[in-house]
Amino acid sequence: MTAAIVDPASALRLRRLLGYAGLLPFVGCLAVMLLAGSQAWQDEAAIQLLYYAALIASFLGAIHWGMALRGETQLQTARLVWGVTPALMAWPLLSLPPSIAFTGLAALFTFILLVDCYLLPLLDDDYRRLRLRLSILVIVCLLTAALIHPGAGAL
Repeated sequence: MTAAIVDPASALRLRRLLGYAGLLPFVGCLAVMLLAGSQAWQDEAAIQLLYYAALIASFLGAIHWGMALRGETQLQTARLVWGVTPALMAWPLLSLPPSIAFTGLAALFTFILLVDCYLLPLLDDDYRRLRLRLSILVIVCLLTAALIHPGAGAL
């Protein structure tokens, strides 16, 4: 299979579209948590939000592996180590009570953003602005979920 050559403007639009599409599970789960009349639906949405957040944290770490495997030696070790760190930090959060797990994941997404500012300076300004906007929205969703989920115990 051959990769299609895409003009830069189309690639930029696609990056934004896919980035914002990745927010849909965060917003959708939070909406169910806020609006569903059934506690069972609210709990299921909370579980799905926690799992999706951990999955996306892992994805954001994996970006660093891709950068490290490009063969550049500068920061290669740091990128490889950081590449697995978000997944290893997110995984134990899934065993905590939801309000703590949501808060921990919000802190993790903040930490990921800060590390990316240092380890991914070579990416373009549009990517950094997009990541900032997406990360802020994710953090707001997670903190809102932490505030509204009534359960004190693990799901």
